[in-house]
Amino acid sequence: MKNSAEIFIVEDDEGIREVYSGALEDEYKIVMFENGADFFREFPKNQPDLIILDIMLPDMDGYTILQKIRTVNERIPVIIVSAKNDELSFVKGLNKGADDYMAKPFSILELLARVKTCLRRSNLYISSAGNFSIDRNTYKASYCGKDLCLTLKEYRLFDILLGNAGITIDREQLFREVWNDDFMGETRALDMHIATLREKIKEAGGGEPIITVRGVGYRFETK
Repeated sequence: MKNSAEIFIVEDDEGIREVYSGALEDEYKIVMFENGADFFREFPKNQPDLIILDIMLPDMDGYTILQKIRTVNERIPVIIVSAKNDELSFVKGLNKGADDYMAKPFSILELLARVKTCLRRSNLYISSAGNFSIDRNTYKASYCGKDLCLTLKEYRLFDILLGNAGITIDREQLFREVWNDDFMGETRALDMHIATLREKIKEAGGGEPIITVRGVGYRFETK
């Protein structure tokens, strides 16, 4: 069964792209880019779960790409895979924000192990659905890398809904988990927070992913 994780790969060598394809496409959704310009046409619109990045590219070096990635998203895992295997390049890559560094030629089994490790480490703290993501380290929610600027209760609601994307969550559960109270009391507070959450998502360009299920609760859906 294919993993839901999406991996962006920036690599100009066709042969190495074929290696990546053969190693990863059965388990992950992969998107290939031959240069930095193509990558940055897509990255602001759709942020993947992990990026594999070459250093020596035709239009801009991988270090520059990495720095630009980090101005948009500080948490997304990045693995540098480069023919530059000297210690200085290794240290430079890590210092500029890479999570891991592998030298070419590389072992397929080692690549798979490092990809799984980075994704596992990331998924402990970050959830995503479509172009939305939650970072539990910083208590931030974002759409296409843009901070939604949620209040704490809005964030908690969004965390529950996004973490259960495609599943209807009943009002009682939402109220209990966000307000820590089994007594429903004045439930209009829930509706008001959902309304402001929807407005912030819409303002960020995220459309209307929170669906009302009448008489039951709410469901988060992405197209």
